[in-house]
Amino acid sequence: MTGSNVGPAADIPNRDIVIRPAIAADRAFLLSLDDRLIEAAVVPDVTRDDLVAFQADYTRTALDACEPGMATLVAADAAGRLLGYIQLEPHRDMLTGGTSGYVSLLAVHAEAEGRGVAKRLLEAADDWAARSGFPFLMLDVFASNETARRFYERRGFVDESLRLRRKVGPP
Repeated sequence: MTGSNVGPAADIPNRDIVIRPAIAADRAFLLSLDDRLIEAAVVPDVTRDDLVAFQADYTRTALDACEPGMATLVAADAAGRLLGYIQLEPHRDMLTGGTSGYVSLLAVHAEAEGRGVAKRLLEAADDWAARSGFPFLMLDVFASNETARRFYERRGFVDESLRLRRKVGPP
């Protein structure tokens, strides 16, 4: 990582993590975490290059969106070094017909992993959803990302649906 506001996050106590709205100067850091978002992604018949291109497009599109109610929050340590981020947006809940909160992006720098950064970002997401009056907080995760799935399950997320995929033609 480069930049004065980005660096190692060793031994960061959870209480020293500051959550704040993202600013334009944070964009390079946010984009630098794309590899973390697809690190554990394994999708049959989809190449690594396809995943990299997908994530780059998805992240840029999400960060460029300026829809009402959206929020992008960053986590920083007490010295201002960026540790991770979360992007939140209102989302039509197709099962209830209402609007729920949606975590479109959540990434933590590798050096900050395991130090409570993602937990703090999800707590901020809960606060955002509650203030917005949303009954649910939803997200998507690659099925192959077992670490993330366990993390979300420990925080009360449950499977809602499962997308299946196969190549066209006889199995």
